[in-house]
Amino acid sequence: MFIVYSIVIYAQKPDALEVFLQKKNLAHAAVSFKAVDLASGEAVASFNEKMALIPASNMKIITTATALDTLSGSFRYQTALTYDGEIKNDMLVGNLYLKGSGDPTLGSEFMIDDREGFLRDCLIALRKAGIKSIEGDVVVLDQLFGYEGVCPTWLLEDIGTSYAPGVYGISVFDNTYQIYLQSYSAGSRVEIHSVSPQIQGLHFINELKASKIDSDKSHISGLPFSFEKRLHGTIPANRSNFIIKGSIPDPGLFLAEYLYKFLKKNDITIKGNATTYRFTQKLPKNDYPLTTIESPRLAAIVRETNVKSNNHYAEHLCKTLLTFDHFNFSDYWERRGLDGAALLMADGSGLSPTNAVSAGFLTDVLIYMYEKDGATGAFYQSLPVAGKEGTVIAFLKKTPLEGKVRLKSGTIAHVQSYSGYVEKGDKRYAFSLIVNNFSGKRTDLRRAITTLLVDLF
Repeated sequence: MFIVYSIVIYAQKPDALEVFLQKKNLAHAAVSFKAVDLASGEAVASFNEKMALIPASNMKIITTATALDTLSGSFRYQTALTYDGEIKNDMLVGNLYLKGSGDPTLGSEFMIDDREGFLRDCLIALRKAGIKSIEGDVVVLDQLFGYEGVCPTWLLEDIGTSYAPGVYGISVFDNTYQIYLQSYSAGSRVEIHSVSPQIQGLHFINELKASKIDSDKSHISGLPFSFEKRLHGTIPANRSNFIIKGSIPDPGLFLAEYLYKFLKKNDITIKGNATTYRFTQKLPKNDYPLTTIESPRLAAIVRETNVKSNNHYAEHLCKTLLTFDHFNFSDYWERRGLDGAALLMADGSGLSPTNAVSAGFLTDVLIYMYEKDGATGAFYQSLPVAGKEGTVIAFLKKTPLEGKVRLKSGTIAHVQSYSGYVEKGDKRYAFSLIVNNFSGKRTDLRRAITTLLVDLF
């Protein structure tokens, strides 16, 4: 059981915090902050620690901590290849099934060196079973998370992008595709060279233009299961083979077709079709195992989630937990001694602007995970080191705290957050800072936060 310390100073504002709060770009902002000495449990500093604000990707702290606390770092997703019917001579008189378990790493570029390795595992299993032909269908069972696909409160500008792909019971290749583009002079229409992997039925309304601005300002818009995508915005002028990424419209169907073609290419005859549960609405009554594809350990998945701020992984972890009977994140942490009312959770990644959580709650989660597993635990080690790696590689660089802070950053429009652990000499601290609705440049705010942390610790 998590211990809620009684030694708490709710309005403690040392000079460093007072100076930070007086910054001009915070004049109209909402700020929630808390820092705690992990040895004593005493608050080092706090301000509006109970105020629930939009956390951006700091929501991943809650998602990953809950996943590790519930499933353990050794947990692995298992995607099963099975069949129904019977094998006569070298023919499967029945269907082949790939059962989705919610694994976000199947063929993932972030975790798997051989992205088609799982397909070869399927082929080897069929050959081992003596199957050379399939009379029925290749069916992907993709129904585990339902078919909503995306959080209903995500912004329209995010849906269809590679950082906000749909989340389903089965995923492949991070549920993303690449578009290879050619741009010419500024103002001219951009040409589409190719798409990889090829997706049957996918087509684009291309409004992309070249720009003098030397950065990617492109957007890919389109709802889940829609194969019509709108390309708009700009990419830099005079670029060859410029790559942007989008979200696969129907990952289950894409994987069924991809596996179907892969097997046929490798001399497995298939008489039936490639399909999914969404189309058939049928589950096998009695099926038999051929092989099981295991994901990397959860500890590795969580580290990728936090170091690279991987939304796709975070949403799969969140959806996995929500498949448990009557699971609720707020209730889960309430039972562990935290104030569950301080958490309003719409998604697992932090993309939704309707998420809200207090710095006090995030700090308490950090304390709980530290007390449970210490500095060598999977959660602590999953947070990237400031100035060294991941999304915080430039944060606290060339300061006394470089390499001494493990933290998660969070960034969406008008939001900046940081939460994690500080290692200073023989002392360790947990802290969380959330800023909403700041004015001016984000770079100025980050400099102010850097000064706050350096002066405070």
